Amino acid sequence: MTAPIMASLTSHLPAPAIEALRSTRNASLWAFSPIDAGLRRIQGRTALPPLPLRRHAGRASIFEAAARHMSDAIDRLGLLTPDANVLDAGCGAAAMALQWAPRMGPEFRYTGFDVHEPSIKWCTKHFAKDPRFTFVYADVSSSYGKATTPLDAFQFPVESESIDFELAKSLFTHLLPAEVEHYLAQTRRVLSPTGRALLTAFLFDDTAPLFQTPAFPFGDPGSAVRWRLQARPAAAIAYGRTYFTKLVEAAGLRIVTFEPGYWPGHDAVPLAQDYL
Repeated sequence: MTAPIMASLTSHLPAPAIEALRSTRNASLWAFSPIDAGLRRIQGRTALPPLPLRRHAGRASIFEAAARHMSDAIDRLGLLTPDANVLDAGCGAAAMALQWAPRMGPEFRYTGFDVHEPSIKWCTKHFAKDPRFTFVYADVSSSYGKATTPLDAFQFPVESESIDFELAKSLFTHLLPAEVEHYLAQTRRVLSPTGRALLTAFLFDDTAPLFQTPAFPFGDPGSAVRWRLQARPAAAIAYGRTYFTKLVEAAGLRIVTFEPGYWPGHDAVPLAQDYL
């Protein structure tokens, strides 16, 4: 069975079936973890997080390649300096921190946060001896956690106007509209007057009268918000580019650069998601 057919089938599954598949996948990842750890020792990749924390990337080489492609894009756009104060919003299992640790200077400061507590625990332990890196569990109510802090009370764990560069890699692809608005407002709050951010998202052309999003089949007809799984919208969300731009501007931010990812069919680009 091809991947598109499988994706089409799973997109229509009810929530209990999707949860059962997730549980089976997670159990399989933990079962394979000792083998993965052995392979990483042979390959000299012991610094990488264990397989269950790389659940969306899989093989160590893919985990590294995705982070390297993002790092290359950041360098090409001139967004990061060796002494920058950086916020990694939705940092996951420190893919970008592992890229930056050997390259950045002693004045470099990094704060990463995520709603996935096991990832934050691993990151905190792994970087315990490097004072440049801080990791914070985001105790905020979301589709991915059981935290009790309401969205409107959640703040990014850094001071206002303190961040030179914010990265939100594969974060807005999991946020519902109210969450997008709040996270964009927080981005505006924490950026310094000269600070910049790089966000990735799934953005489709919502200017055509009858636009279609076959990769994201669910949502109200003509809506600028679409999702991939009927039972779990936050698993993967796409926004109309015009609509998303209005949300960005309403937060007091401005889009300087937009580059499409390969998800809607663009060729010869290294990143799956659009970035702006």
